[in-house]
Amino acid sequence: METDLLTPKERYNGVVLIGVRKNEIVEFIKVYAENKDLAKELLEQFLYEKGIHPADFVVVDQGYESVEGKEIISTRTESELSAFLARFGLRLLSNGVLYLQGKREIYQITSVSQDLLEEIKARTEKTVGMELKEEPLRVDLDEINLPESIKEKLKPLELMEDALIINYAELPISKILKSVTKGAVKIPESIKIGNFTVKIFDEDLHEVIAKNKGEILIKPPVIVWDGYIDSMEDFEFQPLNDSIYNAPLFLKACKGFLILQEPPLELLEKLSRIKEKGFLKLKGKVAKIKERFTIIVDTKNPTKYDGIMLPIKIKLPSLENKEMKEILEKEIGLEIPLEILEEIPTKYRTFKGIITLVKLFNRLQSKRPEKEPIELLKEALSLFLGEDK
Repeated sequence: METDLLTPKERYNGVVLIGVRKNEIVEFIKVYAENKDLAKELLEQFLYEKGIHPADFVVVDQGYESVEGKEIISTRTESELSAFLARFGLRLLSNGVLYLQGKREIYQITSVSQDLLEEIKARTEKTVGMELKEEPLRVDLDEINLPESIKEKLKPLELMEDALIINYAELPISKILKSVTKGAVKIPESIKIGNFTVKIFDEDLHEVIAKNKGEILIKPPVIVWDGYIDSMEDFEFQPLNDSIYNAPLFLKACKGFLILQEPPLELLEKLSRIKEKGFLKLKGKVAKIKERFTIIVDTKNPTKYDGIMLPIKIKLPSLENKEMKEILEKEIGLEIPLEILEEIPTKYRTFKGIITLVKLFNRLQSKRPEKEPIELLKEALSLFLGEDK
């Protein structure tokens, strides 16, 4: 049994995420653990230590959840959960960071208070038959945890104009835009083009706020297409049967962002032409594009797009020492002497470089927790740089 369940710290067997009111009352609990028995034990222990009667909470979901590709579970990795709770006036907290150590799945139990459950039900019922109201789309960079120098470079994105981002810093543009894009927009479940039905709503790409009579209120979409791994067919009408088609990706990005990572020039030319003309065709039938989508080209090869006129160009150079220091210190919670970072060659002064370094540091720390953190960081840096050091 855990003896310090309420103390935030690094954890390796299980973690507890909670949603709390401003008055610190707990309304939501989600436990991640290696197995069902441990998850149940942690939930029961947490309720006991917080003085919460089990009958006041209801388990609404449990089972194994895929964590493939994840290194940790923390409040920072659970942005969608945080956004959901925020809509009910709750703040997401946790009792630490759970290091997954290569696990592919992990057991979770989600429990909510009777009061929150009633609030969720009431809000869901209210949306039936109620007019869906949009909220202005905006980009709020104030909330993102980045050095001010980088935030300043990204500020033109607030204009919602097509942009070319020359991303030598390898900033995770899609992840950042998803976290800072605010508002609520309405989209139809489908549209008619001639006798054909075209499905717009995509549960894998759109975050639903509410539904009502064929319309859906969603968070402004931020849709990503990777030129290295995705298909050009994503930008064509895909037949589901003789009369129903899946919409091209750019239609699903309407009222939001379409991020193109190293796209072929011909794709960018095609999308620019579609935006300029304001219509597209399906089997000879013309459909007007009533809503705009904002194109963001994420590239390290800007000369490839010299022939395309995009209103905004943002250059993100490799990170400077102070920027790397600020980001790394926030990631690993350790004060880092500037001279350590001066050894890093320019090609590694990127966000991908930082992510790799942090992963190595965390792995080393889990294997040798008795060693001084600064020594582990130096070791991680040595492993990372290899012959380049």
